Amino acid sequence: MKKESVQLLKQRVAGLNLGRYLALVLLIGIASFLAPGFLTLRNVMNLLRSFSFLGFISIGMTFVILSAGLDLSVASLLAFSGVIVALMQHWGIYLGHIDQLSFIYPIPFIFITVLVIGSLMGFVNGLIITKLKIADFAVTLGMMVFARGMAYAISGGRTIFGVSAANQFMGRGMIGRIPFVAFLLLFSIVVCSIVLRYTVFGKNLYASGENPEAARLSGINPALYKITVYTISGFFAALAGICMAGRLDLGEPRVAQGWELDAIAAVVIGGTSFAGGQGSVVKTIVGVVIIGLIRNILSLLGILPAPQQMIMGLVLLSAVILQSLGSRKRD
Repeated sequence: MKKESVQLLKQRVAGLNLGRYLALVLLIGIASFLAPGFLTLRNVMNLLRSFSFLGFISIGMTFVILSAGLDLSVASLLAFSGVIVALMQHWGIYLGHIDQLSFIYPIPFIFITVLVIGSLMGFVNGLIITKLKIADFAVTLGMMVFARGMAYAISGGRTIFGVSAANQFMGRGMIGRIPFVAFLLLFSIVVCSIVLRYTVFGKNLYASGENPEAARLSGINPALYKITVYTISGFFAALAGICMAGRLDLGEPRVAQGWELDAIAAVVIGGTSFAGGQGSVVKTIVGVVIIGLIRNILSLLGILPAPQQMIMGLVLLSAVILQSLGSRKRD
């Protein structure tokens, strides 16, 4: 009987995976019909670049949701990191309102500093959640408001124009005909996939997310893994902020508003369960591409940003409902 249940579960998972890839093919077909030049190499490379920024924060979100958590602060941390990296390149100059750059210290150390700050803010999220036993939603909502507010405060609510050539390369540079940021995303996907699939950390994370109490009885510390995944999420949000500042050639406190919902939608569409313990980074990236294509198609149809948000909300709701129905069938 148990063997039959496992076999049925595998069939349902395979069906969901097939549906996900069919949706991807359908969206590509629709976009190609609406824009005949959609599948040209130049446009595909541009899409790869634009998908990469959401891809970074979605990778971090995958780790968090695998632990049965939720991180609403990723988009605000992205904006905050972008402002910090730009400000550090205009040190001593009034908020970057002139073209001359003035580094606080060499650019590699600026990048490292921003990555550490982002990771620390994620660490704080995890620490508060685990030590004070406060819901993930409430803590990361507070961090979302705090980080966005800090971005406005340190920039004076203004755009900080101009970043270094090295920073610009992070967001808009090319290696041959492929965007550097896409290479960076691919590297992140490979490393994170290996960590989740083949390391003790990955196996323990899946176990902690699926059943924290059973994991604890097995000698695993779920709180430690919870703190770690929020730190990882903060790191990837900071990396996305550095690359976004390079792409735009500025630090902007208003950037990426609402992206936390797109990241959640990408992870859920990719098949990662809100209940924790099930999902993968590769499937999340499929979700990122689906979300990106939906937004691209909506733009091609001339739909304004506000209705786009409504439609994306419906997409997220539909993905959650389908995932919930699948979970009930497995039970």
